[in-house]
Amino acid sequence: MDDLAERVRRGDREAAAELIARYEPRVRLYAAKLAPRPGLAEDIAQKAFLQALQSIERYDPSRDLGFWLQGIVRHVALQEWRELTRRSRVERDDLAAYLEELAEAPADDDAARARFLKLLRGCIERLPDRAREMVKLHYSLGARCQEVAERLGIQLGAVKMALVRIRRMLRDCVEAQGLRE
Repeated sequence: MDDLAERVRRGDREAAAELIARYEPRVRLYAAKLAPRPGLAEDIAQKAFLQALQSIERYDPSRDLGFWLQGIVRHVALQEWRELTRRSRVERDDLAAYLEELAEAPADDDAARARFLKLLRGCIERLPDRAREMVKLHYSLGARCQEVAERLGIQLGAVKMALVRIRRMLRDCVEAQGLRE
């Protein structure tokens, strides 16, 4: 591993500028992919770099720095989605496509993990519309059960029970698909 992150940790401003310059295209492209609105991509990228520089001590040098930065971009983008959802209560018809974009590719090319994610995505797409919406709101966008209940106009207990059933359905589906392949 090059010592760029270590130099940033020690407070080297030139190293921080080099980190930003080196990873800026990657971070901006990923932010544009995940932004809830095109105009927010620039803000997401800037916030991600700021968070990365502020939390560089938490970076594990055994991991790829670019993947670590992408994780921060994903986190910032999810925060922007939550804020947008809270402010405007907008519904997205293409939330399924967004879930696909947010799905993290395996960082270590672990074939079993990649296969599992592929099976899981297929099983999610087979869920009934309301169940798929609950999964996307709760697991992809990080909405709490209470927020899901309010958004869908149902009781909190119903959301919790539905999520238990949905997790069971997904587990059974993934297992069944895995046996067929």
